[in-house]
Amino acid sequence: MSLILSLQQANQQCLTTVGAKAAALGELQRAGFNVPDGFVLTTDAYPPFIAPLREKIRARLTDDVIMDPAEIESAATEIREWIQAQPFPAALRAELESALYALDDAARTSLIARSSTASDDLATSFGSGVARAYLGLVGVDEIERAIARSWAALWNSRAMYYRFRKKIAQTDAAFAVLVQPMIRADSAGVMFTQNPMSGASDEIQIKSVFGLGVPVTSARFRPDEFWFSKTTREIVDRAIEEQVVKLVVGADGHIEERAVPEAQINAPSLTDAQAQELAALGQRVQDFFGAPQDIEWAIADRKIFIVQARAMGMRNS
Repeated sequence: MSLILSLQQANQQCLTTVGAKAAALGELQRAGFNVPDGFVLTTDAYPPFIAPLREKIRARLTDDVIMDPAEIESAATEIREWIQAQPFPAALRAELESALYALDDAARTSLIARSSTASDDLATSFGSGVARAYLGLVGVDEIERAIARSWAALWNSRAMYYRFRKKIAQTDAAFAVLVQPMIRADSAGVMFTQNPMSGASDEIQIKSVFGLGVPVTSARFRPDEFWFSKTTREIVDRAIEEQVVKLVVGADGHIEERAVPEAQINAPSLTDAQAQELAALGQRVQDFFGAPQDIEWAIADRKIFIVQARAMGMRNS
């Protein structure tokens, strides 16, 4: 049984195996949308990885430990350290290498690994703080460690206590991890296909920064904002922010912070034409899924890439 699937194989029918993030992107890619290629370590990859630690974890997590706030925090820290140090089983490592080298040479120069959970898991056994994204990964060793760190996020005290109360075996909870090439973005950000504040269905909001879009999703920088009317098909308002630094993919594939050129500091990170093209794309994605969407996008060499799409209100998936 394969523990890793290509993104092309991910779909809503295997949602519990590949998670919502990978399923949505796989559906969009097959429908012809511009989605970066990649692969998914399915939920079936986690059990063989965690197997050597099962007894050690079981011995550490006695009922007394779980019921003591200080002890459960201490245990959670220890278990995360064990997981992050745990090597991949040989078969899983070989499959990971095979999936990596199935990507083209340019795609392998810098990658991102992100957790992909089934939507029902968001408010249940995982709790908050599970979603993870590791950027600028170079080579199989860095990808392996990022995947292990993603799985380690299952071991926060809140999730552990929830599993204890619901009588879910502590080592049974799992989620998928999606690996894709980094887009060396000129600008990037998020788009909501209905107004996220008022709920107005005829408005699209776009948030944008120069470089990678992480500062938008992490609220690190104040982004430019554009509001687009679906009725008039025009930009009806905008707010352009001063941007002095940006995140980029460096020559070695790792993430760097660079100064924004002086001529761009007070310039919009999107042209009007790009904002309108994004809005049109957002409407197509909404029509495809049949519901308002929260979309992460990137523009590189004048091409728009969709790097995530989910129903509005499902940001942690």
